[in-house]
Amino acid sequence: MNYESGILPSGSAVKQKCAKKSMIYPLSSILRRAFCGLALFLFFNAPGLLAQSTTHQDPQCFSIHVRLNGKPLDGPQVITLKTKENESMVSLEGGCFKVPVALLTEKTLRVFFTVPGNKIDLAAISTSFFADSWDVELEDKKFDQGIGLPKHARIKEACAVVFHGGEPENALSQTGCRTPIKAN
Repeated sequence: MNYESGILPSGSAVKQKCAKKSMIYPLSSILRRAFCGLALFLFFNAPGLLAQSTTHQDPQCFSIHVRLNGKPLDGPQVITLKTKENESMVSLEGGCFKVPVALLTEKTLRVFFTVPGNKIDLAAISTSFFADSWDVELEDKKFDQGIGLPKHARIKEACAVVFHGGEPENALSQTGCRTPIKAN
């Protein structure tokens, strides 16, 4: 055996023991360094992290896109959010509606808005959907087959809403949520 040149026989117990030790030692050293680095980071940044968690968060923001018979309509510029006790009007700002934080404590909100030719009244929308974009589909004759409506529903009075922002996306359909507005 030639120990001076660092060559050990392949079946050598010494070689196997050295190989195990050299694999374990660097790994534990890396973990130790990572742990110490994380501890130092948390120690020096803890006041900043705590301050971030207690600051006022921006209200949730969502957008509404409306289509009639598959064609885009101008979306609402103002919506009304209603609880059992309160009503709040919210204007479109920067492409989205910012829901007042006080309303997000409710389980559901009623949403009213107008688009060209239609007044929309969506009942009992979960506040969990007020952070992403919505697609509101309106039809004059029939909805796609994937939209579930009661058998004798009036298509011109129904709405289908897809809430984006989750996998899978959530959708609902409501009857009686659409009222035509006569043009002046």
